[in-house]
Amino acid sequence: MEYTYAVTATNDSDMSTTWVGRYDNALEAVTIFNQFNDYGDAKDHRTINLSEPNGKMHTKIFSRNGKVGGK
Repeated sequence: MEYTYAVTATNDSDMSTTWVGRYDNALEAVTIFNQFNDYGDAKDHRTINLSEPNGKMHTKIFSRNGKVGGK
C-alpha cells in the first residue's frame, strides 16, 4: 500500500522523529494531527508535522511554557 500523508512528532531539537504515522487518506491524517494538543514528554517543545502528497506541510509547535505556534 502506498501512503500519501504522514504525521510526525519530534521532541526538542532531536534529529530524528519520535513518532511517525503514515496514512492513505487525508481525513485520517488530519484526525491524528489534530489529536496532538500538548508538548507530551518533550523537555522544551514538540513539533508536529502533517505532510500532504503535494508537498505542503502543516506544523504545530507546543512549548512547555504554554506557547503554541504553527505554520
